[in-house]
Amino acid sequence: MKFLVAVLFVLLNSSFSVYAESLTYPNGAKKAVIFSYDDAAIQDRQFVKLLNKYHLIGTFNVNSGRLGKKALWLKDFIGKEGKFIDVEELSRLYKGHEVAGHSYSHPGLAGLESKELIKQIKRDKQILEPLLSQEVRSFAYPLGSYDEAAMSAVKQAGYSNARTTQDSNSFQLPEYFMAWHPTVHHSKAMTLVNEYVSLQAKQLTVMMIWGHSWEFDENKPNNNWQYIEALLKEIAHRDDIWYVSAGEFIGYIISLEKNK
Repeated sequence: MKFLVAVLFVLLNSSFSVYAESLTYPNGAKKAVIFSYDDAAIQDRQFVKLLNKYHLIGTFNVNSGRLGKKALWLKDFIGKEGKFIDVEELSRLYKGHEVAGHSYSHPGLAGLESKELIKQIKRDKQILEPLLSQEVRSFAYPLGSYDEAAMSAVKQAGYSNARTTQDSNSFQLPEYFMAWHPTVHHSKAMTLVNEYVSLQAKQLTVMMIWGHSWEFDENKPNNNWQYIEALLKEIAHRDDIWYVSAGEFIGYIISLEKNK
């Protein structure tokens, strides 16, 4: 059974082992940084301003079915009701960044009935793309919930990659496109950021930091606006790092695989 599962993973997902020392990213670097943020709450407005201030790029994972609606559940986390960004500001707010899929209404995808699973994944993409006038290539599993059926559905819907919420604590290239384990959640990232900026990489590496911008309103240690700006400042403006979205990163890795 384990063998069959392993074979299924290989068939469903592109794997990559691009470790030749001669290879670099487009800017000549061997390090890359990706910020992947979920839910499209209105706190993204402030977070995008910070990313722009430090010339960094984000991948923002959006539930199209929640745009413009209230996020009443956020009161349990930040002490006040929340709201998702409006449809009208989607393209303008995320200009220069990547908008990615996150399902239509944010259910856990693992074990979801097949028809609803496909609807959640495809409908999100079908709504977002006309609003953006561009292809939506990346996906993030809502609640970090996925299984083999979810991975297959995401791939069949035309996405090139899908992020989990399982920290790898690693700078290695992900093994599977459809189950991309990020490096670390932002609240635990500062030590790894310091390690990464000091790293003298001899082969291609990547650091993906993930989270939700609404978390910064919790105002907890390592989870507040002052903390995230300090983290962004530490990792920004480095010539040996390629700052990139998830979709562009995977596209480049695929091109390397095709040309090897």
